[in-house]
Amino acid sequence: MTGDLARRDSGGVAEGRGRRRWWQALRILLVVGWVAWAAFAWWSAPREAGTARARSDLSTGRLVSYEWAGGWSSDNGWSWTDRVEPRFSGRSGPLFIWRTTDWRVHYAQFDRGSIGPVPSEPFDAVRYSGPEAAAFDLAVQSANLQPRWSGVDVPPPLRALPTLLLLTTLAVLVLGPAPARGTRWCWLWVLTGVPFGLGLLWWLARERPWSPAEPPAPDPSGRDPRDRWYVGLLAGIATSIVVSLAMYGLRQVFGEWLVPPGAGS
Repeated sequence: MTGDLARRDSGGVAEGRGRRRWWQALRILLVVGWVAWAAFAWWSAPREAGTARARSDLSTGRLVSYEWAGGWSSDNGWSWTDRVEPRFSGRSGPLFIWRTTDWRVHYAQFDRGSIGPVPSEPFDAVRYSGPEAAAFDLAVQSANLQPRWSGVDVPPPLRALPTLLLLTTLAVLVLGPAPARGTRWCWLWVLTGVPFGLGLLWWLARERPWSPAEPPAPDPSGRDPRDRWYVGLLAGIATSIVVSLAMYGLRQVFGEWLVPPGAGS
């Protein structure tokens, strides 16, 4: 009997250690995935470069893919998968977005201010926003470029990374051990509401990821002492406001190089 209990206890300890190693490895992968996504999202975010840069990149062969749009959408790019998107108007211009060979994305406004080369013949006002856009579109079409494609700024594997991270995290939250510091609903609001996917890092840090933790026992009144759903909701709202103000200030000081469009705009 004693030997059976000892073997059972040692088996439980070994199982617990294996579970800890599995959780540690998974959580490290989540952090690495978030860092990779955040770094590439910042690197490939569209930054204004001007029409002269567009012509230069086209003539030197650095322009590899592009889109025409009427302007930017109002999406603020705070969530896991949203980022600033072009607003299509059914014609070419005035916004031209292109990717270069180093996976940087730039944009320029044609037919605004200074006028560059224009077509020698009247342009189609239904198809183009202005004569400058019409002339440049003809030059682009005559170049040996990749076809236009949606998501000009993100390669397909990295485009799916934020969704994969979110789904994996939600699966861990729902199917894994019960959270010790907040309820599952609390962390769901944090994960989906805190800007830039920072809720993932918050969850990993606060939920003591390096060791399994059981939920605390109810207090004498029977109330669950963990953070409730409204704490996560308020955290998402508060951090969105703070991040918006911080990004606005940083953009005013450092410009789009540090805070490109979609980062808290």
